[in-house]
Amino acid sequence: MKSVILITLLTFSISSFAIEKSTFYKVLSGKSETEIGNTIQQLNKEKSSSLNNAYKGALIAKQAEFAKSAVEKVKLFKSGVKLLEAEIAKQPNNLELRFLRLAIQENCPKILKYNSNITSDSNAIIEGYSKLENKLKAIILDYSKGSKALTSNKIQ
Repeated sequence: MKSVILITLLTFSISSFAIEKSTFYKVLSGKSETEIGNTIQQLNKEKSSSLNNAYKGALIAKQAEFAKSAVEKVKLFKSGVKLLEAEIAKQPNNLELRFLRLAIQENCPKILKYNSNITSDSNAIIEGYSKLENKLKAIILDYSKGSKALTSNKIQ
């Protein structure tokens, strides 16, 4: 009996540290280098998962904005994108991963030439939007208000 209670408490404790989806997207869309760094550290402490790795990749790519040199910016950006792309390769139908890529591709500098999936990701998100969980729907809808590729009239 004691072991069942202990396992239950440990499971609850571990799961309670998982990053909240809305918190992650708030940090990703924000402009705080400190919050990005803190969130990456939190993700590093969590159990590894595809979504966790994709979140880290997106945040590392975003973190490139704050790097001092152009070389460091490109290096950080590429390492973040590599992590995200690896997870998309494993789960090409995961719309949240595709949404992360869309948001990065749509907002990164054109000189990086990381924009080849905008149309396909946008179309996949529009097509599968109705099947997504409500939290993610709200996040995508909010994002679509400022997006050129994913307009709110297409997903509603």
